[in-house]
Amino acid sequence: MKFSLIQASELDPEVLRQWLALRHSNVTSVTNGTYDSPYYHPAFTVIVGHARADARVLLCEENNRLTGVWPFHALNAFRAVSIGGFLSDYQGPIRQPSSEWEMSRVLAAMQCRHFGFNHVPVEFPDFKSHAWIESQSHILDLTGGYDAYVQRLSEKRDASLMKKVATNERKLAKKYGELRFDMQSSDLGDYQALLKGKSQQFERTVGAAHDIFRLDWVRQVLEEIRLAKEPGFTGMLSTLHAGDRLVAAHFGMRSEKVLHYWFPWYDTTYAEFSPGLVILAQCAKHAAQLGLTSIDLGRGDQAYKLRFATGANALCEGAISSPAMIAMAQAGVYRSKQFLKQSSLGQQLRKLRQAAG
Repeated sequence: MKFSLIQASELDPEVLRQWLALRHSNVTSVTNGTYDSPYYHPAFTVIVGHARADARVLLCEENNRLTGVWPFHALNAFRAVSIGGFLSDYQGPIRQPSSEWEMSRVLAAMQCRHFGFNHVPVEFPDFKSHAWIESQSHILDLTGGYDAYVQRLSEKRDASLMKKVATNERKLAKKYGELRFDMQSSDLGDYQALLKGKSQQFERTVGAAHDIFRLDWVRQVLEEIRLAKEPGFTGMLSTLHAGDRLVAAHFGMRSEKVLHYWFPWYDTTYAEFSPGLVILAQCAKHAAQLGLTSIDLGRGDQAYKLRFATGANALCEGAISSPAMIAMAQAGVYRSKQFLKQSSLGQQLRKLRQAAG
């Protein structure tokens, strides 16, 4: 097993071809099809590499054959993170099904001492053993089409959800005009409206300082994804209009079979009609026409994800380091914080902060 390190800008057509072949050969045999996510397509790494000079790719070869690729950011000589950073909802290497790597050797090849992760599939045992906590990325299983999905949803979740959505659609159309849904829009104005709306949402909820859409590299990555039309990797802008008003929109990306539901937004003027639920239901309804078999909602237990999901991919969060005691100490601090947060003292402190604020 031989490791080599290159910049993302140095990816040549032959490496990209082998990367795609490796990914396709593992789609059905690893992580229950998780490699089908557009995050594992080389196009995502190439696009991020255009926007960030610290993008690297670790290549693993055996008998002169590529058996693994791991894209990441070399933040400095000590620390590395997954390609795309906080934009990345699926992380980790693309490699042979039975492959496990000696992490101390891998870190040396990456030329760093610490790698933190929070969206790695639990099926990767050499990562799970370094995890502090597990989470889920909720999905809509559209296998068999929309009607089959609704049937599964009725059995597992809420049998009345789609009826409620349909009622809101009728009320919205009656008040503001006929509804028009576009699964794959190329309207630049609607895309810009979504970005503006997401920025305003960040300002309301976490403050302008945490608005990721103000970062130039994020804007560049999203714009290149919007324009991407590669086989197996395409940007997706979906829009919902009532009359001539843009009511809701979603921007994400898709692979051959998976739509990654990334940045949904709706105009709060129409909140009483739950337009966020309406546009997600419309995406599910039209997905089969594009050959999609699932919509991945990403990590988190927001109410709309729990209501629409019919399954989930298990993920884990943690860190690997050399020496190992660095990650072990970090895990200890994390677990201590979690314990304090759940304790009676932690609850009292939260009440005091809320009273003071």
